[in-house]
Amino acid sequence: MIPTDVHKSPDWARALSDHAAFEQEQTRLETIWTLLGLTTDIPNDGDWFRAKLGGRSVFVQRFGDSLRGFENVCAHRFYPLRTEDKGSGPIRCGFHHWQYNKDGLAVGIPKCQEMFGVTPRELGARLTPVEIATCGILIFGRFASAEHGETLQESFGEAFPILETMWSLKRAPYFIKTDIAANWKLLFHITLDDYHIVAVHPDTFGKHGYLPLDAVRYFRLGQHSAYFYGGDDDEVEKMKDECRQGRYHPENYRIFQFFPNLLALHIEAAGTWYALIQQYVPIAPGRTLSRSWFSPAPFPPRDRTWLHALFRRIAAPFVPFVFPFYARKIFSEDNGVCEQIQTVAHQIEGFPILGRHEQRIAWFEEVYAEVMAGARPERSKSVRVPIAGLVGDGEAGARQEQPANPIRQQAV
Repeated sequence: MIPTDVHKSPDWARALSDHAAFEQEQTRLETIWTLLGLTTDIPNDGDWFRAKLGGRSVFVQRFGDSLRGFENVCAHRFYPLRTEDKGSGPIRCGFHHWQYNKDGLAVGIPKCQEMFGVTPRELGARLTPVEIATCGILIFGRFASAEHGETLQESFGEAFPILETMWSLKRAPYFIKTDIAANWKLLFHITLDDYHIVAVHPDTFGKHGYLPLDAVRYFRLGQHSAYFYGGDDDEVEKMKDECRQGRYHPENYRIFQFFPNLLALHIEAAGTWYALIQQYVPIAPGRTLSRSWFSPAPFPPRDRTWLHALFRRIAAPFVPFVFPFYARKIFSEDNGVCEQIQTVAHQIEGFPILGRHEQRIAWFEEVYAEVMAGARPERSKSVRVPIAGLVGDGEAGARQEQPANPIRQQAV
């Protein structure tokens, strides 16, 4: 049931509780490059997996060396072609046995001449295609549109070779899936928020107190953003070059947020650096599926001493068993906060008051507003925005470009 007072919600929050607004939102997002799955999920010819793209069921299938994506709806009577999460075999509808080739054309139709008066080729029935692109082992997809014609590499810009290097794995990573009773945007917002760590993660990220402002670097990457602990203003450019040259060594925690719903990071665990990606898949206004993959990062280790190297080698076999516990703890704490906000989401009437450790939420909502309005997205280019450069910070704040549909920002 839709709350009667949902009309009071501002544009950025309407889809948190309004089913009609949620459907409209997802229709806009289906043309944005979105993570669908991993190449390690479909290693063999004929393998396929099912996914969600803008609220629509789709599937990706391997045909030899190529990957193809289609909407998961038969062109005949709209039966879902894939009724499981993954499998292997030809594209054959279970309702009337219509069969499709790698181009999505119906080439096998029982009694076609007798039933329809033409051959399958003459009938010309086709599946709706999904554009597919890869970055390392990550498979992205989108439905074609005039507004969003940039390639995946153009969309990700400087972050593309970084993500490609982080996820150039040869074997399947570990996987965690969680169903959450909160909207996907609330969950994504909390990944863009470094202000909550003391209150929400007192035993882990927040045990040493609030992050020092001078140690944090926020970068705006077109539609996307990044958080680096430490480093210089040109750190994204340096990381990109080092990844391309195969000589990147992690020093500190770093996280990239890719619009609309993906984050990628590397983090140290018992001397070993791990790469993790997490995606918030929208299911309904108040329901989200979280999908997380993690694996030892493909970066050469840099041991500070021989004792450090020994400890890393001893601990390495046990980390894959401990890391999921640690990750689930962090996820659970964040998810719990978002589920509480969801209970009052229909009461949101204004804009959040954002502090210096929350400014990436404003960037995200600016892009969200542009996409909802049908605007062409900005190409990705690294811009480091000073953490003090917020509205209310005098000259520095005046220099910062303001959102087209601004969220009120206030220095704390």
